[in-house]
Amino acid sequence: MKNTRLLALVILLIIFVASIARFWDVVMLFFLSAIIAYLLNPIVKLLTFKGRVPRGVAVLVTFLGVVGLIVWLGVLFIPFAIEQMTNIVNDLMAYAGNFDQLLESTSELLASWHLPQPVLDWATDLAGTADAYLTKFFSIVLNWLANTTTGIFDIIVVLILIVYFMLDGATMIQNGIDALPPRAAVRVGRVVTESNRYTWKYLGTRVCISLGMAVVSYIGFRIIGLRYALLFSVLAFVMDFIPYFGSIIAGVVDSIFALITGGIGLAVKILIFVLIVQQIEGNVVAPKLQGKSVDLHPIWVMFALLACSEIWGPVGMLISTPVAAVVKTALRELYYYMIGDGKSTVAAIQNEVEQQ
Repeated sequence: MKNTRLLALVILLIIFVASIARFWDVVMLFFLSAIIAYLLNPIVKLLTFKGRVPRGVAVLVTFLGVVGLIVWLGVLFIPFAIEQMTNIVNDLMAYAGNFDQLLESTSELLASWHLPQPVLDWATDLAGTADAYLTKFFSIVLNWLANTTTGIFDIIVVLILIVYFMLDGATMIQNGIDALPPRAAVRVGRVVTESNRYTWKYLGTRVCISLGMAVVSYIGFRIIGLRYALLFSVLAFVMDFIPYFGSIIAGVVDSIFALITGGIGLAVKILIFVLIVQQIEGNVVAPKLQGKSVDLHPIWVMFALLACSEIWGPVGMLISTPVAAVVKTALRELYYYMIGDGKSTVAAIQNEVEQQ
């Protein structure tokens, strides 16, 4: 019986994966819409608490309010961000013309430290290509900001799907769970509950930590004298969501830009400041605020980071940790559903069913 059930699940899984691969673009539209609706759902819950507002009205108010807020913020900040990015690229182009002088002073400084010649050659080559890499990075970001608009049809579809998911998403999930056999329904319900709890706990603490990181970075950059401190602070906020590598990448970008535009002295100050802030965040602030909310082994987190990046690109890196937690919970429950044996397991499941 177990072998037959396992074979059926494998066949269904293969069909499911093949269908996703065939209609990948459509799946991504639904996935994006579901994620946005999921993030907006707490507002709808707050408005409908104890029946104060009908759910349809709450969804409409939430949807219109968020769209209005996004439009307002876009009108205020997108032109500013594009202008700042353009200025950064132009500054890098201007400083690149005098970069040979900076390379000479860098080589002299490294030589005075009596480093081995291979190390000196490697450092010189790295510094020589830094401006080109940084210019390319900001050009890519600028182009992404300028070309981030999707087709009008896709936007309309996503907006409609968001409304439907906010209206009936929870009901659809519950109907799907209720259609399962009792033993499987308990497992799936547990996956949904634990994943929801973990995701919101992670997002809440991560936003607080990353926001604090951005504020401290902005203050430090302004005191040290780094140009475009606000833009680099926003970069620090976004990149801090990427486990392990995000804050390092942001710090490297800050330091290279400081090296090109302000010389070695400014770059060293920025590098030391970023390292201190990252150590305090990683070893003091994050453990205190997050506690055991991130119950994942670092190897699992890194695998999820690479896998999500391969599937969804930069956005996948930002959501890799919650996705890893959801997959881990689902695999655990699937394992116990398929492999679980013994009368004690069956009795425990029956008790859970009776309590629901």
